[in-house]
Amino acid sequence: MPATNFYHRHPLLNSYLLSFLTFSLLLPPFAHLAIASMTDLEKRQRVKNMYTDYRKDFPGVPEIDAEAAISLLSDPNVVFVDVRKPKEQAVSMIPGAIGDKQFRANLNRYRDKRIIVYCTISYRSGKLAAKLARKGVTVINLRGGLLGWVHAGGPLARGQQPVNKLHVYGRKWDLAPSDIETVY
Repeated sequence: MPATNFYHRHPLLNSYLLSFLTFSLLLPPFAHLAIASMTDLEKRQRVKNMYTDYRKDFPGVPEIDAEAAISLLSDPNVVFVDVRKPKEQAVSMIPGAIGDKQFRANLNRYRDKRIIVYCTISYRSGKLAAKLARKGVTVINLRGGLLGWVHAGGPLARGQQPVNKLHVYGRKWDLAPSDIETVY
């Protein structure tokens, strides 16, 4: 039976297919609207839930929550390492943080320091922490990443300038509190 006859004989199937395609095409914009309508508390909870799910990919990696990490910001024995891409780092970083490339190029320089790695939600940094652990380098993953950091009130900077702008990697991670401008 030719395909055109099949669809003409099954108009209900046609209706289902049209509804499915319409829903599939419109889902991403509606998903973003759902995030945009979330309260800061709901966004913070979503960050915690996402990180908990991601954590399964790097079990055993030591971690620290944002509140505890914020209290270490001025400790000279703590180094924050941003493992995001340079275009993300160019928007903002934790004040005084260094990039992943600088850290890995000078591992011996940081051996006696407490190293806290992070990215947007700490998935990439968790994977890096697991990889480094296999090489005998211990680092601590920032639970919830920069999203957890800003929800806990942690500051951001571009160079030496304080900023309220964060690169969130993509729409799915656009979960910063309402006082933080996001880009992706």
